Amino acid sequence: MTTWNFRVMLNRVPSDEETDTLYEAGLDDCAVAGDPDGGVYLMCEREGESLLEVITSVLIQIGSVDKLWAVGVGQGDAVTLGDAARRHGGRTQASFRQLASGQRGPGGFPEPLIEADNVSLYSWAEISEWLITKMGDNVPETNRDVTLADAAVKLACRASVVHRAPQVRDLFDVASRPTLVEAKVEPKVEAKVEPTAAQGEPAPPKPKVPAA
Repeated sequence: MTTWNFRVMLNRVPSDEETDTLYEAGLDDCAVAGDPDGGVYLMCEREGESLLEVITSVLIQIGSVDKLWAVGVGQGDAVTLGDAARRHGGRTQASFRQLASGQRGPGGFPEPLIEADNVSLYSWAEISEWLITKMGDNVPETNRDVTLADAAVKLACRASVVHRAPQVRDLFDVASRPTLVEAKVEPKVEAKVEPTAAQGEPAPPKPKVPAA
C-alpha cells in the first residue's frame, strides 16, 4: 500500500478531550496543527490503496466529534522524496534520489529544509520550480485527487449552510451518471397477418349481365 500525506482543514480548534476522541476514533496517524492565519488542520500520514480512499476515511473519523467537521483538503509544502514522486506522478522515488544526489540532472537540486532521524524534508515549491526550469518537467500544481476532495468538502459545507444538502446529493447523483447513452434501436418487426379464408381465396367472378 501507499503512504499518503495530506492535510484536512477543520472548522474550529478541537479541545484536548475532543483530540483524545479523535485519536481513539483512529486518527492516531494525524496531528492537530495551526497556521499563522489562525486556521487549524489535521496533518495526516495514512496508508491506503488510493488518496481519495484515505481522505474519506479521515473525514468519517472526524465526525466522531460533535460539531467538528472538515472545511477543506490540501497538501503541505514539506515533502520527502517519496512524497515528491507521488505528487509528480511521472518520476519514481529512485529518480528523485539520483537528482538530489547529483547522479543525474544538471545539479543544484534544492537542499533539504530539515534533516533528522534519517528523514529529509524538502520544499515542494522549490522542487517543482527546479524541475520546471532545469529539467523541463510538466509538474502538476496540486494532486488531482486532493483537488477533487477539496471541492467536494467545500461543496458539502456550502450546501449545509444554505440547507440544501439533500438536494445537492440528489444533483450530484444525477450529474455523476453517464450523459451520453448509446441508444439501442431494436429492428422493426412487422406483424405477420395470416390471410383469412376470404383473403386467401380468389374473389368469385362477377356474373355476366346479358345484353339487352
